[in-house]
Amino acid sequence: MASPRPASPSRRYALLTVDVWDTLLRRRCHPDAVKLHVSRILVLRVGAHLPQQNHDIWRLLRLRQQAEKEIGDAQRGKGFDDEYGHREVYARWLELAGFRGVGSELEELIDALEEAELMQERHVAYADPHIAGTLGGHVAERTMFLSDFYMPARHLRPLLADKGLGELAEDGMVSCDVGLNKRSGRLYRHVHESLGIAPDTHLHIGDNPHADIAAARAAGIEAHHYEPADEHARRHAREAGFADRAGFLRSAIDELTASTPAPAGTDATMHAFGLRCSPLFIGYVLDIMERAATRGADRVFFFTREGEFFGELYRRLAACNVLGMPVPEATLLEVSRLATFAASLGTCSTGELMRMWNQYSVQSLRAMLVSLGIDAAGFVGHASRCGIDIDEPVTWPWQDERVRRFLDDGEVKTLLDTHLRQRREALLAYLDATGVPTSAGSMEIADIGWRGTIQDNLAHLLPDVTIHGHYLGLNRFLNAQPPNSLKHAFGPDLNASDALADLIDFVAPIEMLSNSPNGSVVGHEQHHGAMRALRETDAAENAAFDACSRHVQRGVLDSAAFWADFLRTHAYTAGDLRPLGLQVWRNIIAAPPPFLAHSYFHLNHNKTFSLGGYTDKRERPPAATFVLA
Repeated sequence: MASPRPASPSRRYALLTVDVWDTLLRRRCHPDAVKLHVSRILVLRVGAHLPQQNHDIWRLLRLRQQAEKEIGDAQRGKGFDDEYGHREVYARWLELAGFRGVGSELEELIDALEEAELMQERHVAYADPHIAGTLGGHVAERTMFLSDFYMPARHLRPLLADKGLGELAEDGMVSCDVGLNKRSGRLYRHVHESLGIAPDTHLHIGDNPHADIAAARAAGIEAHHYEPADEHARRHAREAGFADRAGFLRSAIDELTASTPAPAGTDATMHAFGLRCSPLFIGYVLDIMERAATRGADRVFFFTREGEFFGELYRRLAACNVLGMPVPEATLLEVSRLATFAASLGTCSTGELMRMWNQYSVQSLRAMLVSLGIDAAGFVGHASRCGIDIDEPVTWPWQDERVRRFLDDGEVKTLLDTHLRQRREALLAYLDATGVPTSAGSMEIADIGWRGTIQDNLAHLLPDVTIHGHYLGLNRFLNAQPPNSLKHAFGPDLNASDALADLIDFVAPIEMLSNSPNGSVVGHEQHHGAMRALRETDAAENAAFDACSRHVQRGVLDSAAFWADFLRTHAYTAGDLRPLGLQVWRNIIAAPPPFLAHSYFHLNHNKTFSLGGYTDKRERPPAATFVLA
């Protein structure tokens, strides 16, 4: 039904009351999305103190609804309507959710939930664009808002003022303040009795056919149904989106691409591809943020090189307040397998080197030494005396007597142990200067993944520090995992399931898209009294970044503001994004656009660790099918 047009005043009312939600104010989301958001805030703040099953925000929403019903039923039993206030709901909700805090701890959490809900209502609310004109068509001695709502009038007043509606209805009454509602008609009678108003001098305007129209008229009030066609259609679209969350998410990508043009100097096709790929990278970074926040971390360390891209995306989401609360800081940690492996070894024994050889069972002595960050030229003679050419690929080097003799050689052992100590001291100094806990505590790290060997190296180096690793994907571990090392993958984790093994089989295109032009870290040194990372860049390797990756990354980064608002407004979690993100991953490797396949085949990939050099994709086809779309 269309809203009545403002008419010339035909009479003067003693009182004009106006409904709040979907009349004065509207939300950019389904009303329950606000409660879902508060459920997520609860998990983020005290998830460590809740049973694991209650980390599900939909389950928490149902528990909140149960708390509302219990309190409403109790109120009805006392002779009131089934009304409830948000703070008493929070208290019962927390009890149902398994939170056992008491006293000031409980009150502080209730205060935090209240603030989060008020902030979210401000975030999603907007003034109905037609209501001022409608109210201008009526004259009344007094105008008030009148709402069936679980937050009191003292919270609605500043919200209305914030949206520019304070002058239309400076004050009002809310059902939770008096325990009576419009649905029963008792709130209308309470208004009349409190203000000394006769029903036939009262005009009420609202959207609900029962509470605002039928119940008002039954109380002798003149009631006008407010339902402007355009806003009503938007409301129905939001309700449909809430009912089909996955479909609503997919439709958001079309909205994103239509509203985000490529900036000058960026290839439009590649930029658009980055926008469409954004659910994968946004989902991964949001997963990091959620998990680190739940553990109460103060920062997340992003590993070079891909971490430069992921960390920037994290910072952009954080700047847009995607979670509606403060989140851990993003810090770049300039490390690599090459820069951490030698430092993590106690000695160069076959036992310790097995951590590398379990992954690379064919290796020359030169490649081994380069993987340790050592100039192999000084060891040619030592290798020769042990009967082995330093460049000879050796299968299962740990079983080769020549390799064993080389490692057991007294002079070699002294040189290697000295090198390991220097690498260890330099890395520890760098980590300490960067804020990494080196003697106790815990830390959050993020890297693109596959096996998490840099994390393993740090875990061996820092045995008293618990390291939580966040990865895009994890392949099967080939080494025993250090007890202080915990890993989680947003995407496939073949240590838990083979279900998504095809995504891990061919990861080079994902690495290429996530890469940085700033080179690989090869070590650390003191420079002018401060520790710094040493980088090595390769022009050929960076060619793919300049031709393709930077344009795609710009699209992903440019999506951050859109996704931050969309995800917060509609209370989507990283878990909600995961199915769509995994489909993006599959599309990247199975049906890439021509420019991506072309860039991949011209990629010069750094494999200094293990192989001692770069792999040129132009020289041989990839290990898995990568076809032109």
